[in-house]
Amino acid sequence: MNPSLQPARRLPKSLRDRVLCMFLFVMTPVVTIFELFVVVPYYHKTLSPVVYVHIVLAMFIVVNIMGNMFKMSTVSTSIRRARLPAVLLPGWRYCPICQENAPPRSHHCSLCDECILKHDHHCMFVGRCVGYFNHRYFLMGLLYLWIGTLYGLVYQFQYCMDVMGGFRPLALLMQLMPHFALILGFLEPLAFACAMVNLLLVLVVALTTYLLVTQVLGICKNQSAYEQRHSILRYNVGLRRNLQEAMGKSWFLTWISPWIQSPPTGDGVNFAEGIDALYKVDAAKYL
Repeated sequence: MNPSLQPARRLPKSLRDRVLCMFLFVMTPVVTIFELFVVVPYYHKTLSPVVYVHIVLAMFIVVNIMGNMFKMSTVSTSIRRARLPAVLLPGWRYCPICQENAPPRSHHCSLCDECILKHDHHCMFVGRCVGYFNHRYFLMGLLYLWIGTLYGLVYQFQYCMDVMGGFRPLALLMQLMPHFALILGFLEPLAFACAMVNLLLVLVVALTTYLLVTQVLGICKNQSAYEQRHSILRYNVGLRRNLQEAMGKSWFLTWISPWIQSPPTGDGVNFAEGIDALYKVDAAKYL
């Protein structure tokens, strides 16, 4: 078996990660059921072709969210899965915790308790680090989470407004503070549920929009989160090669399914450098 494809542990280690992971994997189908069995029948009294379109789209989005997050949690990106040299090479570092020589762009995660190849960040909602071999799954899962929450938010907006008595300033205010509105008697249980779902979707859309923008910019420039913060463009080898490095040679097909075969083009240990970086190295020789 290819070391990069060996399975990783599936359960998050920390209690916080376990709670957030459970929240993601429970609330995604719960909100989908709410949309399909409560909101859709409000707009469509019969099973028309439009209803079937909404059902198919919802299922496609949910399968891609859950599938990509599952794949992200099970594909290992630890340095222990790579073939590492016994001697410390230039640009490498020794990790005393892992007791391994760690390649460039890898970092030790205290939560995962291991060094991660091309470490980007630790995802609390999956309980795994985003690294070289599972970056594609994180990006696609994030993309479909953004599409799904935005889709649900727009689709159910009119329904929620009707349940809360119509579009008015008080209804918007109650959506921001549904608990107080429920305690004060302004909301019925169904209206409270609608307000909570709406508030949840607004927060998720805001968070995923920010993450999606930073991820796309980073992948297009072949930067990890650390390299983005420090404006490191050493590994930028052009848009096409950058996409293949993160998403594989079939990067344009990865949106279809997480089970589409498209492994990264490298090994997570050795990285090509951009022309600018190579020019600086050559120029330094003559200084």
